[in-house]
Parts: sequence; C-alpha cells; structure tokens
Amino acid sequence: MIETNREGRLARRAAAGDREALRALYEEYSDMVFAVAYRLTDSSPDARDVLQDVFVYLPTALKSFDQRSSLGTWLRVVATRQALQLIRARQRRREIPIGDDVPTRPPHALDTIALERALATLSDKLRAVIILKEIEGYSHKEISNFLEITPTASAARLCRARASLRATLGER
Repeated sequence: MIETNREGRLARRAAAGDREALRALYEEYSDMVFAVAYRLTDSSPDARDVLQDVFVYLPTALKSFDQRSSLGTWLRVVATRQALQLIRARQRRREIPIGDDVPTRPPHALDTIALERALATLSDKLRAVIILKEIEGYSHKEISNFLEITPTASAARLCRARASLRATLGER
C-alpha cells in the first residue's frame, strides 16, 4: 500500500501526464482493479478491458480526484463504474460469448471455486449487487447510485441473490 503523501504526489504527477507516476500507480493498483472488474463481469477479457480503460483514462480522471478518500477506494469506484458500463453495453448488444473464458489466476480453495461458479450462475443484475455489497462493501445507497436503482431495489436484489446462492451451493 502506498503511503498517503506519496499517493497524492503520484496522483498529481500522473494527472499532469507523468508516465513514471502512472506506471507506479498501475503497479500498485492494477491487481485490485482487475479483481473488481473480474468479479463484476465474470470474464477475464472483459476485466482486462476494464483495467485498460481505467488506466488509459486515469490521467484525465485524476483531475476530478478530490482526495477525500484514499486513491485505492476511489479507483475501486472508477473500476466498478467502468465494469458496470461495459456490462450495460454488452446487454444492449446482446453479445453471445464464443468459447470458454479461462481465467488466469492463482489456485483457490475448493469453496472459493464453488462460490465463484455459483456467482456465475446469477444474472448480471443480481451478481453486481451481491459483489458490490458483500465483497466490495458498498452500502445500498452507493449501489443504488452505481446501478441507477433505488436502495430498496438493491436490498431486494441482494436478498434474491443470497437465496439463489444458498440453493446453488446447497446442491453440492
């Protein structure tokens, strides 16, 4: 984790176009951005697209970074919004995936793999809410802003997602 002062300096330098500062931010935060994007999109290629988009536009986006939260927290929000935008675009185009998406990630415990598979069975709407709430820790109010739904709809989707996961994981 980058110390706060260094983080602020790197953010200012990257916003001014300093490639070395941008590289340092990429090295520090790319894994986290990829993880958020992968959880939301359930696709390594889509997560890589989100990662690329976040860092390509980061110098411009950093100009609106107000430093009220840590850069990591802010980048999580940026990555979440970018992933949700990609999901919406995919839904509008009604893409049909060709072939299996084989994620490249380190081996996990069987329970984690089972949970990831169960999450993949959820609709995009339910998966987005459960990941944003349970994994990323956002409130229903924040989720409602990201997804452009009401906090009540967010809570209802979370309830349906949990029930679906219980049913899927209970079948094992």
